Amino acid sequence: MIVKLLHHTPLEVADIAICKCYGNEPHSDSEKVKARINRVANVSKHSSVVEHISYSLDIDGISRSCLIELSRHRIASYTVKSSRYTLQELKKEQTFDIVKYKSYYGRWIRIANDGVKASKYIVLTGDKDVDNMSILALENVRRMIQEGKTNDIAKYCMPECFKTSLVMTINARSLQNFLELRSSKHALWEIQLLAKAMYEAIPDEHKFLYDNIFKEDIK
Repeated sequence: MIVKLLHHTPLEVADIAICKCYGNEPHSDSEKVKARINRVANVSKHSSVVEHISYSLDIDGISRSCLIELSRHRIASYTVKSSRYTLQELKKEQTFDIVKYKSYYGRWIRIANDGVKASKYIVLTGDKDVDNMSILALENVRRMIQEGKTNDIAKYCMPECFKTSLVMTINARSLQNFLELRSSKHALWEIQLLAKAMYEAIPDEHKFLYDNIFKEDIK
């Protein structure tokens, strides 16, 4: 996956919001701005002030399964690549599977290729059995498109591992919540990687907002 920062709000906007609360004057020194935001938002937990800081991120190459997990974070805006308009890109592809067969728990199945070409379209897990089935599912979608099924019908057989992309805008308070939940070892492995990539994409001068979540070394 690739995460790119498209736009972010300057820290000074949150500092101005803090000054509204306490009748202070905004700082012109960037280190003093950070210190005041940290004191109010992180230490005193007056977190609403960092809702005025937002990030717009270009996220590419996550699975539809990961997208479902991501969309549960409602204080954010999402614009997602449309399968209705883009699924025809499969029409030009050749077959994704090799017509071999093997016995699998008492039944014969096709064996997929190594997934190099398929990985353009689907997220692979590293589990050979699961990835094999995912590649075969992708092949079924390709066949439906090439046989003339419309995108609106063919997309019903898309696997959860099918890749998508989106633009996401999220404020800093919501991002704190997202990173805290999704960096946990109990979260879906793919969204853990996404959380790390999102953290790395934000400006370095903003990372102090997330010090209680990510330390110097991100695991």
